[in-house]
Amino acid sequence: MSASQSFQRARVPEQKEQRRNDLLEAARRLLGTLGLAEVGLSAIAREAGVAKSNVYRYFGSREEILLAILADDVALWLATMERELAPLAGEGAPAEIARILARSIAAIPRTCELIASVAVLERNLTDEAAAVFKAHMLELSIRIRNALHVALPAISIERAAGFVRYLHALIGGLWLMAHPGAATAAILRGRDYASLCVDFEEDLRGALHVMLIGLTTAE
Repeated sequence: MSASQSFQRARVPEQKEQRRNDLLEAARRLLGTLGLAEVGLSAIAREAGVAKSNVYRYFGSREEILLAILADDVALWLATMERELAPLAGEGAPAEIARILARSIAAIPRTCELIASVAVLERNLTDEAAAVFKAHMLELSIRIRNALHVALPAISIERAAGFVRYLHALIGGLWLMAHPGAATAAILRGRDYASLCVDFEEDLRGALHVMLIGLTTAE
């Protein structure tokens, strides 16, 4: 029996969930080998060993698959972040919090790349898929907000919610700046352009540190 035939015969919820996970895992492998721009539905279907038409049984678009991966990645990152922030509860240590956040997200490049692309990826979602994705991300952002407030009580829940938005923007923007196209990267290797080069982790850490200090002192 071919992989395609086995895939088509999934009927019970457990089988359908497994098929969905197979497609996500195929897309993850392709992201690691081809890069985001080359990961389309046809490539994902080939990698999973199924016909492209079968993919639509589980996902409405390439973007839906990529954003599902992003949501899973953020959940895993959050678990790491919560664990590392927990010992700082009540200590009010902006520098250490910034270091933990920057180091933990820099360790997962795929997640950074997807965060940098999320605004574009969302444009091709159905209303239903967009609602599911945003609900998931809202749940995760609340956890980030709460973990930050526990570690740094001087930042209110409301300000922590704002911080999460800024964090998203910083990750996406700095990631793109730190990974320019080949022509720009070649120019930036010149000594005269050193001040324009971005060290993703270090620049993110510095920006978050300044932001956290500002949020603890803002009126």
